[in-house]
Amino acid sequence: MSFQGVVRLSLDSPAHAICVLGTEVCLDLSGGAPKMCDCFTIRGSQRVVIHVANTVISEKEDATVWWSLSNPTHATVKMTSPSPSVDGDEVSVTYYQPNQEVAVGTAVLYLTGIEVSLDVDIHRSGQVRRPSDKQAKKKWVWGPHGWGAILLVNCSPMDAGQHEDKKTKKVFFSEEMKNLSQMTLSVQGPSCVLKKYRLVLHTSEEESEKARVYRPQKDSSSVFELALGPGQHSYTLALLGDHLKETLYVEAIEFPSASFSGLISYSASLVEDSQDLSVPETPVYQDTVVFRVAPCIFVPSTQMPLEVYLCRELQLHGFVNMVTELSEKSNSQVASVYEDPNRLGRWLQDEMAFCYTQAPHKTVSLVLDTPRAVSLEEFPMKYSLSPGVGYVIQGTKDHRVASMDSIGNLMVSPPVKAQEKEYPLGRVLIGSSFYPSAEGRAMSKTLQDFLRAQQVQAPVELYSDWLMTGHVDEFMCFIPVDNTSEGKGFRLLLASPSSCYQLFQEKQKEGHGNALLFDEVRTDQLLSNGREAKTINQLLADESLRKQNAYVEKCLRLNRDTLKVELGLAEEDIVDIPQLFCLEQLTNVPSDQRAQRPFARPYFPDL
Repeated sequence: MSFQGVVRLSLDSPAHAICVLGTEVCLDLSGGAPKMCDCFTIRGSQRVVIHVANTVISEKEDATVWWSLSNPTHATVKMTSPSPSVDGDEVSVTYYQPNQEVAVGTAVLYLTGIEVSLDVDIHRSGQVRRPSDKQAKKKWVWGPHGWGAILLVNCSPMDAGQHEDKKTKKVFFSEEMKNLSQMTLSVQGPSCVLKKYRLVLHTSEEESEKARVYRPQKDSSSVFELALGPGQHSYTLALLGDHLKETLYVEAIEFPSASFSGLISYSASLVEDSQDLSVPETPVYQDTVVFRVAPCIFVPSTQMPLEVYLCRELQLHGFVNMVTELSEKSNSQVASVYEDPNRLGRWLQDEMAFCYTQAPHKTVSLVLDTPRAVSLEEFPMKYSLSPGVGYVIQGTKDHRVASMDSIGNLMVSPPVKAQEKEYPLGRVLIGSSFYPSAEGRAMSKTLQDFLRAQQVQAPVELYSDWLMTGHVDEFMCFIPVDNTSEGKGFRLLLASPSSCYQLFQEKQKEGHGNALLFDEVRTDQLLSNGREAKTINQLLADESLRKQNAYVEKCLRLNRDTLKVELGLAEEDIVDIPQLFCLEQLTNVPSDQRAQRPFARPYFPDL
């Protein structure tokens, strides 16, 4: 008895076949028919469904249907549940001669139904259920009407609570189990049949590097064996007895990227062992499921703050106290982050971003870090995170002080609709040079490809290479507003030198031309930042500064037009914030990193 694609029936002896649930056996009804017979009837046992000429026949059918043998005739047979014993189900075909009610003979096919099924949460309900269409498990479709299981990346900062035993076993606490996606493996059938086969769980070598599959140990509720993972892309299970049902647990290792689509498939293959050394083993059936790794989703600044991370060693006058005071007013907890001396900049937002990743069974908050100190083995930032907040490092290529190749050169818009397309998670905005030049700076293709590979916050490039730091948050931000009308629920604040000049001109006309700017700023602070106290009249008379800001205005106009198109904004959605810039050479950087052209930096503090 074996797996057969096409079975030719005979009156001389019964045929035998194994049928896996979800597959079909094809019966050649006319090839083995007695001579002179022109018709037949066909019936099956209770677990058998027969298809003949687009008609479905089951044991529940009471009427006898006669079928013609005038043309080559085939029937397909499927099983609805496993057989309790060998040859536990059957299909009988009875042949008749013309105008005769007495049968010439009956051919019998004995069937042994077995079940091999690999199942995941294909419907994204948080529960593993077997789909009616097995082929659907092999596909992954986006959207609310799509299907396909989801994997979460292990974002644990230090793998807290997990202990490795020769890298083959791990201990998971109950809370950590919630981060894992379940995959159920079921095999059922007569034991005397199953013992001749092995079940191999496998994936490709490339995909095995992207996720881990754990199998619970029978003698422990918290110890898990690593079945599949880096360096191990297949795992064999012995089929002992007539029933096997195991729940495996899966976690992703990395987010989608340019070299990784995020899709990972796993297969369970039933393999027939050979009793003859000269004949190789035979794969006879395979069931496959597909996971997609949940994307890394960036959080817009318009979200209500829950926690504020603050570097207390930042030596800026009043900055720490001001942030602490604002946090108290918004009922946000302040988490102290003590400075990492290896970082080349003290601004946390220049190298990291708050994100989250989500599956039907769990949502995980995380910090995505793009540190410039690439030689470090430990990053102190991860020790400062609150419990439950993940930490992931994304490598970058350009580690210069003034580099734009970091996650800090990124902002996220609130949800928008642009060009007839909805962006419910907003869009990622990244700074770039817009065109290649000898001294141009841009986010590396690797990091840009990582952002695009997440597929849910389609990135928009803005021109920011005119700025000294080069980050988009130096000239724009989003703020929430009361959505009492049909508005978007937010406003874009955009730096505007022309608005600033207009404001000063109004004050000059009102008689405040001699008002001193930077009046309360210490002289040493002004000098260290290349500034000097000026009156409004003196500032308005500074033609060099006007020319510099005319250049800045052109750069901002380009970004304004881009944002209106890509985010679907109207002029009433944009608020011009008075601000001036000044052009200076890069300072506080190694000489080999200095550019010939000047860059813009804010003229006023706190903006």
